[in-house]
Amino acid sequence: MLKKILILLVALVVAITAGGATYFYVAFPKMRPAPQMAAPTTPEAIERGKYLAEAITGCVACHSPIDESRPGDFPQPGLEYAGRVFPAGSGFPGKIVAPNLTPDRETGIGQWTDGEIVRAIREGVSRDGRPLFPLMNYPNYRDLSDEDALSIVAYLRTRKAVTRANGKTELDFPVGTMIRMVPKPLEGPPPGIPASGVERGHALVRIMMCGECHTPRDDRGNPIAGKELAGGNEFRGAWGTVYAANITSHPSSGIGAYSNDDLKRVLREGKNRAGRELWVMPWSITRNLTDADLDALIAALREVPASPNLVPAAQVSAPSVSR
Repeated sequence: MLKKILILLVALVVAITAGGATYFYVAFPKMRPAPQMAAPTTPEAIERGKYLAEAITGCVACHSPIDESRPGDFPQPGLEYAGRVFPAGSGFPGKIVAPNLTPDRETGIGQWTDGEIVRAIREGVSRDGRPLFPLMNYPNYRDLSDEDALSIVAYLRTRKAVTRANGKTELDFPVGTMIRMVPKPLEGPPPGIPASGVERGHALVRIMMCGECHTPRDDRGNPIAGKELAGGNEFRGAWGTVYAANITSHPSSGIGAYSNDDLKRVLREGKNRAGRELWVMPWSITRNLTDADLDALIAALREVPASPNLVPAAQVSAPSVSR
């Protein structure tokens, strides 16, 4: 009798676990059908989309194989938007694939609808219902207006189709399971990016993912509270080891002693106050910002609370390189 009871209990536990797992995979990611939308085809919309993709959202940097021989995250010529693979061991929980965004019908987005692309950008769900790893900054891209999101689609549609299969993202357990809970359907009209001023700058800090590189993280990869943008994250590559700078307003550890012109040089030329080149920092993107957006971004960084966090010196193969 006792043996039968134990068998029944084990069977019950297995059934509950299986049922819970089934419910989880059915219930998440939360998604809605892709909206019926049509991207405009006007020159103005395409130019707006280009600016967003190559200056603000940075699509071209994450979705293009990078020329590793030079600083700044410059795409390899001819392969812009053809996809990028972040291999296991590069600081992510597994292999991350930023897919091909060219109009190629087999390996790119040529068969996607405009609504499916917009849903992926703002809600983090692929065409086939897979959750996207939030290196794709959809938790903040969800603020993009319909006009901005569709302008990006309009621009991507004009790119030359490149046939390039990159494979699929392969995440370590349990991250691959837990990210299913990250995507969220829009519940109303997005607010859009503020038009100007420091409010726009703060939105740019979020949308341009400054915190992804410059905010220290704990052993689980979560941002450490109270150290927003305080730097110190380590990045390794063929060029050596560099550390994300402290970009809080601290006068010695951060950017408090940098003039606005110093910061513009960082963002436009990829050089620090000493004139040394910056690796990993994607200044190939930030150099495309308009003067107004550059001013707004700098104004927002000036408002970041000072942190005394000291960042280690870079160890690079080229003597002219710094963090």
